[in-house]
Amino acid sequence: MIIAVDYSTAQYLHINARTPHKNLTNDELSWSVRTTGDFMIIMNNGLALPVIVRHPQRFNDSRSFVAAFKREFLSLLEVAAIPHAKIRLLRDDQFSKVHFTNKISGRTSQQLDQYQQILDNPVDVIDWEEQPTNVRIAHQLAEETTVEDTDLTVMDVLEQYVMMNYHLPAHPQLNEHNRSYLYRSTSLNDIMNAVAVNQHFIQDYRNHLSRASQSDEVIDRNTDVATDYCSYCEALGVSPLDDLTFPYYYLLHYQENSDEGISDGRLRDIAVALRDFAQFMCVQKLFSNGDFEQFAQAIEQGRSDLYLKQDHYQLQNVFDRLQLRLDKRWQSLAAPRRYARKCFTVEVQLADYRPKMWRKFMVGGDTRLDKFCMQVLALFKVRGNHLFELTDGTNVYQLPQMGNGIAKTTNLTDHWLGDYQVGDHFTLEYDFGDSWEFNIRLVDRTTWSWRQNDGHAHLCAGFGSGIIEDIGGPRGLTRTAKDDQSINRQLDINECQERWGTMINHLQQRYQ
Repeated sequence: MIIAVDYSTAQYLHINARTPHKNLTNDELSWSVRTTGDFMIIMNNGLALPVIVRHPQRFNDSRSFVAAFKREFLSLLEVAAIPHAKIRLLRDDQFSKVHFTNKISGRTSQQLDQYQQILDNPVDVIDWEEQPTNVRIAHQLAEETTVEDTDLTVMDVLEQYVMMNYHLPAHPQLNEHNRSYLYRSTSLNDIMNAVAVNQHFIQDYRNHLSRASQSDEVIDRNTDVATDYCSYCEALGVSPLDDLTFPYYYLLHYQENSDEGISDGRLRDIAVALRDFAQFMCVQKLFSNGDFEQFAQAIEQGRSDLYLKQDHYQLQNVFDRLQLRLDKRWQSLAAPRRYARKCFTVEVQLADYRPKMWRKFMVGGDTRLDKFCMQVLALFKVRGNHLFELTDGTNVYQLPQMGNGIAKTTNLTDHWLGDYQVGDHFTLEYDFGDSWEFNIRLVDRTTWSWRQNDGHAHLCAGFGSGIIEDIGGPRGLTRTAKDDQSINRQLDINECQERWGTMINHLQQRYQ
């Protein structure tokens, strides 16, 4: 990733900006910076995507600038037409390594001039009376600006770029039975073969539904949806195995592609049919369980974003009904009896914040890691508006419907706290934009009787009232605490314990 800055900005941020090869400054991993008044525009040179950071005078080095830029960029991705499973792929691609240069191309400068003119003048593009956030300003700029030599808006170009360049492929267990489902659309003959492969998909799927004694009405509905979906993938030059997030795009643009309106009932039927098709893929061993969860997540987010398409500034409700099925599975899992008598003492501290904000509590070893994460988040007043993940230094744990496509991601619901020992550490990251990190340590372990193990955690001590979401992470909380003395105060243990269970239940519902 290359960030181009002018000489004065480079001096202010203490950046040693060098001039790279000219061909490196116009692609999708290159950005340019323009400061205008209280705004800083960081624009993607290849996509013309603007990221807005306010009050640039508060930065005193390149690290603080990059942190603010990263936070606003991820917040913009969360409200863009992008499957959430791909946000981490974009983040890792963009921010793997950052270099600064003083080379800004003429075409880039013209686009920055256009954005600067909009920000400097009271025009209709941005509704300033609503006191828009940085993300809303950036989104409005991208929605109202077309890319040079195209009729597409900046947001349309971003969507196409992500759709075609970041794939989450299924990982089938290849065997002679399902090998005939695979193809590569790289030539005319292969594309013709894709038609035959899709026909094979649909015929086997119809036979599968018949063997399952489905009604003729369900068989016709499901095969029609599967045929249309396979045709959609085929038109893009991919197979249904090449990207598990394509149901999102299929549903989001269904009305445009079919040239017809869609009712709530019809949308629900299509979503059900797509999930049934994914279950068939599991039966054929073309989808793993993790692949199915990714596919289902894309369906639910596509439904949600289609409802919200006329209002892009609300965060998407990604999970919808998927969690209901998972809840039933969770309830059927008996906690390992060998962990039931273990009682851990846990210490948690909010990272990068002073004075120390912390909690200490006791919890049973038969606490599953998803419940453990929500216990920690609830203690710090997290509302559950963003994604989270837990790491132990080796494994990355997430809820199954929150998977990000990384092969090493492990299901939170398959592990318990009793798998760990005294002295083990975790890091719980919440909101990949603000990056709230909680450092967790198992400091002690005792044994308690079955009667003492009532399935609840018990708060022992703590300090600080908790976080405030969408405030800019620990740095923003530090600034706010200067004016709000209630943030840094001794914790009322009894009051916090009393409302802890209710807050945990609230978080569980948020992630359904």
